[in-house]
Amino acid sequence: MPFGRVAAAMLMILFATAVKAQQPRYVILITIDGLRAEMIDDPLMPSPFMKMMSRDGLRIGRVIGVPPAATYPSHTTLVTGEVPARHRVFYNRPFLWNKDTARISYWYADSIAVPTIWQRAHEAGMKTASLFWPVSTGSPYIDYNVPEFWSLDYSCDQMAYIKPSCTPLGILDELEQNACGKLDTITYQAGSLQRDGRTAAMANYLMNHYQPQLMTIHLITTDYSQHDLGTQSQRLLQDVASADHAVGTIIENLKLTHRMDSTVILVMGDHGFCDYSQTLSPNVWLTRAGLLSERPGGEWKACFYAGGNTSFLYLRKSNDKKTLRHIRRLLENLPGAERSLFRVVEKDELTAKGADPAVVLALEPMVGVSVTNNRTGEVVAQRKGGTHGFISGQDATTLIAFGSGISPGRQDSIRQTAIAPWVLQLLGVE
Repeated sequence: MPFGRVAAAMLMILFATAVKAQQPRYVILITIDGLRAEMIDDPLMPSPFMKMMSRDGLRIGRVIGVPPAATYPSHTTLVTGEVPARHRVFYNRPFLWNKDTARISYWYADSIAVPTIWQRAHEAGMKTASLFWPVSTGSPYIDYNVPEFWSLDYSCDQMAYIKPSCTPLGILDELEQNACGKLDTITYQAGSLQRDGRTAAMANYLMNHYQPQLMTIHLITTDYSQHDLGTQSQRLLQDVASADHAVGTIIENLKLTHRMDSTVILVMGDHGFCDYSQTLSPNVWLTRAGLLSERPGGEWKACFYAGGNTSFLYLRKSNDKKTLRHIRRLLENLPGAERSLFRVVEKDELTAKGADPAVVLALEPMVGVSVTNNRTGEVVAQRKGGTHGFISGQDATTLIAFGSGISPGRQDSIRQTAIAPWVLQLLGVE
């Protein structure tokens, strides 16, 4: 049985006790990028709306992600119910076989190899909407779509650049005029406190004027501060307050328009975060061993790819057993100070968890360590910040379900693959 169906079957049993007989008319799925349980449970965190939802709704303490727990593969799992090996969005940026990946991402919806909840809802005759959801650009199944997409020319007007990719044509102009005001690098900068509030204003306008039965929304601000400063900072408190206020604005609008009794809101993260104080650069071992060029594009036999906080090993020739043995010996003979910073994840575990089938092994760092794609310099460096992208669940996120038919309750943990089937069940879609 496919991964998503197994998880869905388990989740259906859980939610049967939490959802009453009435079928909600609307489902709004909101992701807060990098949401951790502490952002809701810690009384010092400024999250009154999420605390209320957790108290009065269904709360799942840990949502365990896919390998790696990173924004694009995780968001794709949330709308498909499948692991990366099936939906084929493996990282934020694709591994391009020793070519430079710094200026490309999985932007386009046709990268997804399996059906999405947008498709299933659309085929059932329902309206769909989405705001800044990764891997949604060009989806024919989203009626009102402002995707996460940007120009590689970072000096350009990014909002003007994405307008031709919005659905229907002119919808972003309509939102600027009637909902959120003019969007530019000042009013809608990635990581700024203004962004979440303006996204909520767009969501409310779409709900009030077009009544989509399914809406997906990606709030991103909390990701930036945690990457820069870790999980404990004054700036993070501000970002949590910003995201919480956006959620509260959406709830308030539903109440004012008398839709709260017919709507279920799911608030969750795509991944959590862990602090780190050291970085590990395993590709330096490969360049020193003559197995990898110092710059992308040169000769190579093997390459580690940090698509999140796990380094996945690719071989230029998939059956190059000689090179793989060389790398295993290299890892076994490392100094203890380096070898203690990670564990080797073998092919069987990677396959069971749904990682890219082309990966031959992976290195998962200990908590407190972040991996890089650096090919030269120090193998281990001292640096602080926050990271995510483990495959063992250290950076799990959390979930709240609130609204029509949702009774108060708590559950310890589920897997991320279980969310999409439940969304469809809420909508009454097979």
